[in-house]
Order: sequence, then C-alpha cells, then structure tokens
Amino acid sequence: MKPIGIIGGMGPASTVIYYETLCQLARNRYGGNASARVIIDALDFGEVQALQQAGEWDEAGRQLAASGRRLEQAGAGLILLATNTMHKVAAPLEAALKVPFVHIVDATAARLTADGRTAPALLGTRYTMEEPFYPNHFAGAFGAPPLIPDTPERDDIHRIIFDDLVKGIVTPETTRRYIEIVGALATRGADSVILGCTEIGLVLNAANSPLPVYDSARIHCETAMELACA
Repeated sequence: MKPIGIIGGMGPASTVIYYETLCQLARNRYGGNASARVIIDALDFGEVQALQQAGEWDEAGRQLAASGRRLEQAGAGLILLATNTMHKVAAPLEAALKVPFVHIVDATAARLTADGRTAPALLGTRYTMEEPFYPNHFAGAFGAPPLIPDTPERDDIHRIIFDDLVKGIVTPETTRRYIEIVGALATRGADSVILGCTEIGLVLNAANSPLPVYDSARIHCETAMELACA
C-alpha cells in the first residue's frame, strides 16, 4: 500500500473521519489488525476559516500547496484534501504536486454515474453550495449540476456545520433539520443526496435519510484506497 497523504485539520472531526475510514477499509481488505499507511499534515482550522471569511482564497491555496509538498517530502504516494470546501483552491494544490491528487468531486461524480443516478442534490457549506467551483466541476464530471437547497435551507445547513458539526456536536434538533431539508429536496425531484461536507455524515446516513446517501468523504477514502493498493 502506498502511503496516503491527508491535508487535514479542516476541521479536526473531518480528519478523524478520514483516518478511521481508511483504517477500516484496510482491515476489510487485508484482515486482522491491518491499518492504513497514512501521513497527516493538519492545518489550523481557525486560521483557514479566517482566510475563508476574508476572501483570501489565494493565500489559502498557497498554504494547501505547501502542505501537499510537505506530505510528498514525507513519502506520500497520493494526496487527499479532507474537506469539500477547500477544493475551491484545489487547482494550485494539484499543480504543486508530483504525486496524484484525488479530487473529491471527481470521485463522487464517478460513483453516482456508476449507480445510474440522474438528479443528485448537494448539501455542504455555503461556499460549496453557492459558489461555482463545486457545481461547475461536478457538472463537468457528471454531465449536469447538482440540485441545491433553497436559501433558508442553505443558511441552516451552513450554520449548523460551523456552529456544531466541525466541533463534533450532534443534537436531535440538528439531525431533524437535516432530514427535513433532504425530504424537501426529494419533493423537488432529487433521487439522491451528496453529503458535500465531511462532517454532515455525523448527522445523515442511509438509515435516516429520505434519499439514498452519497457520503463524499467515504467515497473519497474508498477511491484513495483503491489507488493506494493498485
């Protein structure tokens, strides 16, 4: 297995999900006490969030590129960015790397296509849902843009992510609100829902979602494991 490099810390709960998922996949593949070969470079989420809020995306891209190079130098054979939102500046990161970069949108679009989905909806941060970087990249990979929640729903999704989920806080109220939003998307014609923020998997899953769930973090990890073991 090639070592998998993870640019993490955005937020910490997301990085934990990635590491645990990769280790679970390694055990499933190899049995026993097998675990994933992982190298993590965790950034300070407070600093990254400040760059997001200030619109300093170029600086954020430079920091991600530097993180990716550190992982390469440490021996990573491929790189994951353990956050959907920061894929907004994936291009300068990918350009800085010599090893493969596994793009979360490409991995998710490929899985939806393989499963024959035609009308996926997208949940994520406001940046992911409202700015063109995700819908446009997804449309290029999938053939059509995802269905986006209405404005009040987007506001609630974003608020809950940053107030609760990035801190690992899950309450019955937040879970209920997310389920309501997915139900509304189903009535608008969605045939599946993309969990386009890693932490959303803390509240939505196949057991409670009104629509089939595509957890982008898990799909990202599964794709990376296949490449690392090829």
